[in-house]
Amino acid sequence: MKKRTIWLSVVLMLVGILPSGIVAGELDLLVNELVEKGVISPGRAQEILILSEEEMRTQLAKAEVSTLPKWIQTFNLKGDFRLRDQWEQREGGDARNRARYRFRLGGEAEVVSGLNVGFGLASGGADPRSTNQTFENSFETKTIMLDYAYARYSAANWLTFTGGKIGAGSVFWMPSDYLWDTDITVEGLAAGLKMKNLFLNAGYYFVDEIKDDKDPAMILIQPGINMVKEGAFSSNLGMTYYQFGHVKDATLDHAKWSNTYYKDASNVKHLSGDYRVVSMGGDLQVYNVILPAIGMFCEYNRNIAADSLQSGFTVGFFGGYDKIKNKNQWQIKYSYRNIEKDSWLDIFPDSDAYGGMTGIGGSEIVFQYGLMKNVILGVDYYRIGNLAGTRIPEQIVQVDFQFKF
Repeated sequence: MKKRTIWLSVVLMLVGILPSGIVAGELDLLVNELVEKGVISPGRAQEILILSEEEMRTQLAKAEVSTLPKWIQTFNLKGDFRLRDQWEQREGGDARNRARYRFRLGGEAEVVSGLNVGFGLASGGADPRSTNQTFENSFETKTIMLDYAYARYSAANWLTFTGGKIGAGSVFWMPSDYLWDTDITVEGLAAGLKMKNLFLNAGYYFVDEIKDDKDPAMILIQPGINMVKEGAFSSNLGMTYYQFGHVKDATLDHAKWSNTYYKDASNVKHLSGDYRVVSMGGDLQVYNVILPAIGMFCEYNRNIAADSLQSGFTVGFFGGYDKIKNKNQWQIKYSYRNIEKDSWLDIFPDSDAYGGMTGIGGSEIVFQYGLMKNVILGVDYYRIGNLAGTRIPEQIVQVDFQFKF
C-alpha cells in the first residue's frame, strides 16, 4: 500500500508540473505503465490524463508555462485555402473558364492584457476586392500580400478601439456583401461600443493620399440593436451614415467608372459628384424550425448628395445551417440586388456582381455543403445585368473547395 501511495504522489506531482517540465506524451507512457503494473486502475489513469490536459489549457490561457515563450502561448493562428473553377460569360461575349486559388493566413497575439495585435497575409495582388490567383503564366511563383495589420485595445468590456488596416466586417456590421466586398480591408481608426443589446460603431478611414491636394476619406457612424435568444433566434437592425470627403473631382484607384464622371483636358476621368450615403439594414435568423436555421436579410441605401440615380437595395434569404463547419451540414441562399449608378462608390461592391460596378441588378444563388469537418464544397451562381438594359446579363458559376484550419 505504501508503494502504491508513493507512485500516486509522483504521478500527481507530474500532473502539476507537466506544462513546464514534461511533454504530454511522456505522461501518457508513465500512466500506461502504472496501469500495466496494477498500481492504478484504468479509470484513475483516465482521470489523471484529463486533469493534466485541463491544467495545460489553463496555464496556456494565462501564459504561465515557463518553458514556452509568452508570445507562443498568447498567439492564435488561423487560415484557409480555396480551390476554384470559375466559368463566366461577361457582357454577352465569349465564355471563359479559369482555375483559381486563394490562400489566407492570419494571427493575433496579446501584447498586454486588453491589447492585441493581429495580421493577415493573402494571395492576390493590389486589387482590394480580390485575393484570388489564377493558374497561369508557365508556373510562375505567386505573390503574397499584407491583407491586414492592426492593433486593438479593449478599454472596457463595452468599449474597443482599433487602428491600422482592418477587415471591414470586424469593425462595422454588414448585413450582406451588397455594398462591401468581403475581401476589403479598410485603413484608419475605429471605435466600437456595445452595451446590452445596443451597439455603436464609428470610424475615420483614409481612402487615398494625394500629394498637394485634399485626401479622400470616409467617416462612418453606425448605431444598431442586436437581439438574441439562445437556440431560438438572433437579429440585427442598424443604420449607417457614410460621409465621404474630397471624392468629388477625384480620380480613385480601382474605380470601375460606372459612377457619373467627366474627363479633363488630359482625358483623365474624375468623379462628378459627392457621396453622403445613408444605409438601413436588418437580418433575422430563426433556429430549429423545420430546418436547423432559416434566415433573411435586407438593406437599403440612398446617396443624399445626388439628385438622381441615388438609391439601391438588396433582399435575400437562406435555409439550412447558420454556419457550415462539419460533415453533411448545408446551406442554400438566394439574394437579389439593385444598385443605381450614383447610389454608392463603385470601388467597394462585390467584385463578382458585374465586376463590382453600380447601375446593375440581378440575382445570386449560393449552395454550400460540408464534405467533412472544415472542408466545404460551394457552388455560387450570378446572373447580373446593367439597369440601362443595353447589355446581355453577365453570368458566373464558381465551384469551390474550401479547407479551413
